[in-house]
Amino acid sequence: MKTFYYNGTIITMREPALYAEAVCVENGRIQAVGTLDDVMQYKTDGDEMVDLQGKTMLPGFLDAHSHFVGAANAMTQCDLSECGNFSEIVDAMKMFAEKRNLSKDAWIVGCNYDQNFLEEKRHPDRYVLDEISHTNPVLLIHASSHMGVVNSKGLEIQQIDEKTEDCPGGKYGRIAGTRIPDGYMEEKAFLAFQSKLPMTSMEELMQLIGEAQKMYASYGVTTVQDGMVGKPLFELLKYASANGLLKLDVVGYADIMTAADLFEEERAYANWYTGHLKMGGYKIFLDGSPQGRTAWMTKPYEGEENYCGYPIHTDEELNHYIELALEKKQQLLAHCNGDAAAEQYIGQFEKALSKRTDKDLHRAVMVHAQLVRKDQLQRMAAIGMIPSFFVAHTYYWGDIHLQNFGEKRGSQISPVKDAIDYGMKYTFHQDTPVIPPDMMRTISSAVNRISRGGRVIGENQKISVLDALKAVTIYAAYQYFEEHEKGSIECGKYADFVVLEKNPLETPKEELAEIKVWMTIKENEVIYRSGEANHE
Repeated sequence: MKTFYYNGTIITMREPALYAEAVCVENGRIQAVGTLDDVMQYKTDGDEMVDLQGKTMLPGFLDAHSHFVGAANAMTQCDLSECGNFSEIVDAMKMFAEKRNLSKDAWIVGCNYDQNFLEEKRHPDRYVLDEISHTNPVLLIHASSHMGVVNSKGLEIQQIDEKTEDCPGGKYGRIAGTRIPDGYMEEKAFLAFQSKLPMTSMEELMQLIGEAQKMYASYGVTTVQDGMVGKPLFELLKYASANGLLKLDVVGYADIMTAADLFEEERAYANWYTGHLKMGGYKIFLDGSPQGRTAWMTKPYEGEENYCGYPIHTDEELNHYIELALEKKQQLLAHCNGDAAAEQYIGQFEKALSKRTDKDLHRAVMVHAQLVRKDQLQRMAAIGMIPSFFVAHTYYWGDIHLQNFGEKRGSQISPVKDAIDYGMKYTFHQDTPVIPPDMMRTISSAVNRISRGGRVIGENQKISVLDALKAVTIYAAYQYFEEHEKGSIECGKYADFVVLEKNPLETPKEELAEIKVWMTIKENEVIYRSGEANHE
């Protein structure tokens, strides 16, 4: 049986034939695209007709970078994004623990607090969190996911005290004038702390994965990423895959430091899908968060004489991992926010390629690329490196970036227009669970570049709606080596679609973020329909 979609605006994302009147699908693949008369000649008795009711169909959105299982886990955490001060955080966490009926020794975890938007203009400390509970360990995860705060019980459980040393690429906060930890942790110190937290049960995780898929689908996403997969996390994804629980395509990126051999050990998932799961390459972190002031910069932060953030790896360490990825012919994704981190990534790739006759980077990606400079983008273009911009920073943290970096640097975060000018392919992402995978908010951010405070963040970096849509469709498919399978509505490709309430190419730019998803379709199966699920 075939399915026909008609009576709507169909944006194919392929120029010059950008629009079509109808689409025919069979066995999860697109069989025909074109005028209504041309497509309907394939109709036979019993075929399904889907009336788009004047809505707008596009290829399904591809999430170019997020943490899928992290997003699932975040559904068990207290969302603190609306809290304006320490008192509201304490009240919200107490209500959350009571609502979930947590035992006296269970971890109480909150997420998405941001000191930049709190009245106190600082991180809470262990004593603030002790007001939530003295018996339960309490953890707050910063909105960037690069830092957090734990209460006294949590420090006691993980044996963190005045004798605990900072680690390379991370540090612990201390009570002024002492070495006593104040509960704050950042970068590697925070990641090490998180790695020792008790695991959620397999049964609950599978349920959460189902909920997370519904949440992504409610924003029109049909392909998602898990951007840092160690071996225990891979086993979890593999279980979900083997048991038919994955409806979206999930692309995992192995932690190159701990799971580099996953591709040899799990060949069934290496670079192609088995049960909607594939391993797409490797991931590495090179610095921290610009809003958290841990991104590695070449020049100091505003108000600082010498502080520029800091790196996570030495040049020699990074070069080793780049050589490893190139040797295994795998794509490497590197988290780079500051321009110093970008310089390290570009420079070490240039160094590695200079020793090789094969100049194939395997579509290496610079993830976030917040403060990458124009001269650095030019060098990236020369070697074929892809920038994946977290462009919604212009909305969520644009005002903070102006404070942290000044007008000249802060206004040029996520320089998408520069990338276009250099003829680069680029992608957009939300780094979920940092923010929801709201693609229309991201499209709006790239087009309007207006912060929450109402300031324009780089007029010269604004782009067209069509160029913004490319970043989450055809270019994102290219990033995943799936340009022949996804990213546009063309014959032979998967029937992955998002149907929007309005046509983004004809909607006033200031209203783009308000466009809602009417329906999301994965391989011709409806996985989300407006009114059946809510955005988380």
